[in-house]
Amino acid sequence: MNTSLLVVDDDDSGRNMLALSMRQAGFSVQTAASGEEALRLLQNTHFDWLITDARMSPMDGFKLSQKAKRIQPDLHIVMISALYTERSVNGHPIEKLFTKPVSIEELIGWISGPQP
Repeated sequence: MNTSLLVVDDDDSGRNMLALSMRQAGFSVQTAASGEEALRLLQNTHFDWLITDARMSPMDGFKLSQKAKRIQPDLHIVMISALYTERSVNGHPIEKLFTKPVSIEELIGWISGPQP
């Protein structure tokens, strides 16, 4: 598996645990602690997937998803949130919203399998 992921979360422990789990599943993973850092990485490195938390400051996952798609139009984006629902992502380039606590197996299955 050569799928590259960018994991973005301003919570260090959440970001690091998710990145570790995804690396153990065989993905190539880089991380960013903010939307701004993620955009800088996206300018210089191609990623297949962006996995972002919804609530971050100052740039939230919704705004990040829109800016990221402008940089890499073929980027697949999933969001993880404790507060928002699938309906919240309407109008944003987010393919799937996973609720916290996220099932790593479900997330891996979504990224590894065919998307609807």
